[in-house]
Order: sequence, then structure tokens, then C-alpha cells
Amino acid sequence: SRNETEKFISFYKFSVTVFMDYIDIAQCFGIVRRRAQSLIVEACSDLDLTYSEFVLLLKLYDNENCSQDDMANFLFLDKAVVTRVIKSLEEKGLIYRETDNEDRRLKRLFLTSEGKEIEDYIKGIITQLISYMARGMDPEKVNIMVAGFIELSEKLSKADFEEIYGYREGLTFAK
Repeated sequence: SRNETEKFISFYKFSVTVFMDYIDIAQCFGIVRRRAQSLIVEACSDLDLTYSEFVLLLKLYDNENCSQDDMANFLFLDKAVVTRVIKSLEEKGLIYRETDNEDRRLKRLFLTSEGKEIEDYIKGIITQLISYMARGMDPEKVNIMVAGFIELSEKLSKADFEEIYGYREGLTFAK
């Protein structure tokens, strides 16, 4: 019937619009991540730091004395990747490791005096980037976006593949 056809067309247009919005959102997330990473790498070039080293230092400034395993969990990175980054930062004289007094298997991370000296510079990189992105925006919208990003990251940090998509075999997607 004509009424059912109109309902279908209306639903189809709505579905296509929502789907395109999701694609646009995914592209925007990608652009923000890639461009921010590129700018951070450029800002770190004088210090000869990679993006991974920057991120680890930034986290260590607020979590000194954490274990290597804790750092891997904080950053959602493989332990082997974190170990490589730590070794590189040690070679650059910015951090050092100490064996835990109670659990000899654990290595705790600390900043050297050189690592502490660049803290303001490192934190300034991310502060200036965020300030630039928020410049000219309504402060209320910025607060809503920040709260939204925090909520999204917390939710995704706890999610696993099966929770989102179901089992790998025979994936089905909602229509």
C-alpha cells in the first residue's frame, strides 16, 4: 500500500542519514587523532621524542612510581610496546626503572631530573593543542564534548569485541 511504501521510504532516508552521520563521526575521530598526533610529533621534534614516548611521559608525570604493567594498562598498549618505549626513554635519560621492594618481579617507573625538567614543556604541548581546538567554541559546548569524550573512552576501555559485535563467526549487524 501507498502508506507502507511512504513509511519504508521515510525509514530508509532516516537510516541512510544516521549511517552517514556515523561514517562522518568515524572520519572526524580519525582526523582529530591523526592530526593531533602529527602536531604533537612536530612539537616534540626538538626533544627527539616519538609520539609514544610523549604519551608515556605525559602519563608518568601524574603516575610516577607506577609499575610497567600499570603503564601498559593506563595506555591500553601491549606490554612489549611499553617496554620498548621505556627502554628508549631510559636511553634518552628521561626515566629510570627500579625493582619493587615487595615484589621483585615488578619494575617501577620514575622520572630523572632531566625528565622532570621538560614536564612543563610536555604538558604545554597538549594544553596548547586542546586550547587551539576549543578556541572560538561556546564554553558550554566544549564542556559537553569533553564530558562526552571521557564517557566514550571509559565505555570503550571496558568493552570487548564480543560485547560490541557478538561472536566473530557469523557477525550480524543491527538494521
